[in-house]
Amino acid sequence: MDFSDDVFKDVFGGLYEPFAGLSEMDFELHSIYMDHESQNEFLSPLNKCKDSFLNVLLSDDNLRNSSIADEVRAQVYHDVANGYGLYYDKCDSTRLVVRCGKKGQEKEKENQCPFRLYAGWMYNDKTVQLKSLVQTHVCGRKFKFGAMVTPEWIGRHYITEIANKPKLKLRELIVDIKKTYKCVVSIGQVRRARAWAKELLEGKLTENYARIWDYANELRRSNPGFKALTEGWKRGCRKVIGLDGCFLKGHIKGELLTVIGRDANNQVYPIAWVVVDIRNKDNWTWFIELLRDDLDIDRGLVEAVRDVMSNVEHRQCARHIYANFGKAFTGLEFKKLFWGASMSCVESDYMRYMERIKGLSPSAYEYLMSKQPKTWCMAYFGTSYACEAVENRLSECFNSIIVDARKKPLITMLEEIRIYAMDKCAYMNEESAKWTSAICPAIIRKMKLFGKNMRYWYVSHRQDEVFETRLGTDSYKVDLEARSCTCRLWDLTGIPCVHENATINYIHHVLEEYINGYFTKEKFL
Repeated sequence: MDFSDDVFKDVFGGLYEPFAGLSEMDFELHSIYMDHESQNEFLSPLNKCKDSFLNVLLSDDNLRNSSIADEVRAQVYHDVANGYGLYYDKCDSTRLVVRCGKKGQEKEKENQCPFRLYAGWMYNDKTVQLKSLVQTHVCGRKFKFGAMVTPEWIGRHYITEIANKPKLKLRELIVDIKKTYKCVVSIGQVRRARAWAKELLEGKLTENYARIWDYANELRRSNPGFKALTEGWKRGCRKVIGLDGCFLKGHIKGELLTVIGRDANNQVYPIAWVVVDIRNKDNWTWFIELLRDDLDIDRGLVEAVRDVMSNVEHRQCARHIYANFGKAFTGLEFKKLFWGASMSCVESDYMRYMERIKGLSPSAYEYLMSKQPKTWCMAYFGTSYACEAVENRLSECFNSIIVDARKKPLITMLEEIRIYAMDKCAYMNEESAKWTSAICPAIIRKMKLFGKNMRYWYVSHRQDEVFETRLGTDSYKVDLEARSCTCRLWDLTGIPCVHENATINYIHHVLEEYINGYFTKEKFL
């Protein structure tokens, strides 16, 4: 039977190609992330049948058992736009019958709608031909379309919003669909749609793992030897690194081990990261051995560091030690004494705090002594690193920065971390160009914090560049030439303490000249 273009003008008003109705951004996202899926697979068959078939009635879900599904892939637009409750009365490899109403109630008069579409498969042309069409509708508007509104249909309409706003709430999506398309969907439908869109954007898990070696080879090709970050650490960072691990949050479980340094502005400097199945001694040992070769220098971590890097100073995170200590020994008094002991710069102060803990609870004292105090108390730290940190704060900060990336498939996650490290270096180089001081601004702020009470200290000159500062019964020796103070804070941090601030102010010298060379703008760059 023949039909003129006028007959179909209104009926096919909802006829769209699979990508119609999407913004240019949507189409660009598809071309970027789904380059393995030919666009012709979608578009060519529709170009053949778009003048003779309502592509709105064809969807992967309903045609999954039909040969038509291999040739035609389209979405439900027409029925949603006009509120028609269409369903497939027959659907096989050779024919397709579409009716309007409620499936299974065709013989009931109250559910009868005369609309009927019959199409058949043309073997020679490899396309679909419309055989008959009754286009009259006498039914009321539908707002619930069930399986006709597939996750793919929703996902294609909202792929830009999901890409730009990964934390888009499902209920916000439901409200927007109802407002825009006059369509009521369930929270399960939008949840599956969001998952579909994220899979389109980020790739399937199987594809990620299948291409991991290709990804590794490309990294080796574009960054021979992986020297950019490690060389930057050698040239401009203090010889202190923080090792930590965090759990992946996606479907595939595992852990991400990270190595973080401290740059001249006392900020996060990512050095290396690796994905492992579990955080244990064997994996840490393997990772640290690779790290040792590159840098020349928790579960299983302490043993691994001790075995592989026995000639370097080891520190534990005091915050993690207190977290376990606080479970058994609660109370504000224990908390104050623990942090007082940990932050003590000299051994006599540390011993005084520990004796008070012992007086409160001998078992608490024994517990802390079993945790190797020399690895979490400042009084025992070396003075050649310009770092007084007793906690692994920067590693925890890095873990929080990449928390969203840890929810994504493997290659997508690794790429986001790589791009973050690259962008951070570029951004900080731009920011450092605005600095007017030779010393990094975070260090200057820290020095001012140390010296805020310097006017209360009395300074007297002993000989040469040796001075004495006094406040009440407290007295400290300051040696400007050796850049040392008996409080040890200057020795540990490389930043003048309150006694040094008072002394330099007393002799009218410039404070910045007495800051460790690790904190200069030159080192930062």
